[in-house]
Amino acid sequence: MSEPTKSESLDRVLDAALARAADEPVRFDVAAGRNALAAALKARAEEPVVEHHPRRRVRWLAAAAAVGVLTAGGLGALTIDNGGSSATAAEELIRAADLAARVVERPVGPGQYRYVRARYEGITVELGSIKAYTTDMANEEWIPADRRDEWMLKFDVGSAKWLPGHEGEGEPDAGPFKNDPEFRGKCGKYSYYAEGQPDRCTTASFSNPTPEFIASLPKDPKELLAKLKENGGPSDAEALQQAREALQSGQYPAEVRANIFRALALLPGLVVTDKRANLDGKEGVALGMKHYDDFMEIIIDPDNGDFIGGRSVVAEDLGEEDGGLKKGTVRDSYAVTSAVVNSLGARP
Repeated sequence: MSEPTKSESLDRVLDAALARAADEPVRFDVAAGRNALAAALKARAEEPVVEHHPRRRVRWLAAAAAVGVLTAGGLGALTIDNGGSSATAAEELIRAADLAARVVERPVGPGQYRYVRARYEGITVELGSIKAYTTDMANEEWIPADRRDEWMLKFDVGSAKWLPGHEGEGEPDAGPFKNDPEFRGKCGKYSYYAEGQPDRCTTASFSNPTPEFIASLPKDPKELLAKLKENGGPSDAEALQQAREALQSGQYPAEVRANIFRALALLPGLVVTDKRANLDGKEGVALGMKHYDDFMEIIIDPDNGDFIGGRSVVAEDLGEEDGGLKKGTVRDSYAVTSAVVNSLGARP
């Protein structure tokens, strides 16, 4: 796999910082969270990260918030139906692609904004122990038609509760965005980005798609799958991860989402993991594959082909050093919706 570029998602930046701190207990407060985030970004800007090892499946709420991977849905036990065939998954994706391709969407006109709302619920595991707690949050982002203009990002941080059987002392921390819920910045360069980090106008990736990036994507599913692997890594799971980051950005037009579905239909290891997955009150079909310790899933509404979110579900019982989570536990889930609005801060 090629070295990540500086335009890689903040998730990878934080993975690098977490890997370096894997043997140290981490307890977050607002000031420490900001400092750690800035230090990780600065280190990433100065030194390339090469990922040749499985990434630890540990997240802080701050990390999830920073990259906009904000989700919603119930946590708990889930029976994974991974006995389905890849053909079934392919059929679901092709059907979703056909439905999505028929959608006529409202374009973002001059002076308007792409509004993306995401809801998140997930488990944070304290490094090197079985202590774990659940958090929930929603975020809203306004992306201007002219990406050089001011963007806005708002957080609504909910509760943090100890996961039953994984309790620690005191109350778990809901994260650094609890008391600092709003950020603004031209080109989406918010104040928590380290100095020197590229903005979202001059860099592009599947998770940060500029109009030029979207226009350059291959329309042939085989070529698009190759592009997903080129950007994420050679494995099928990394291709799915890139597609998931793209879809959860809420910024791709329906015809491109349809092409992403058709590209994923070519993955031989993709299976239907849950035919009645529920996210944020919507029911859909979950499609996924094993990715390190988890089943990584995307969830599609079978009635209209919409991408409604995704989940990570623990694939095998984990040892105490990795939190002791049981097979079938929903580690995190998210739901995403998007629309066009006429002003910064407006809602559909």
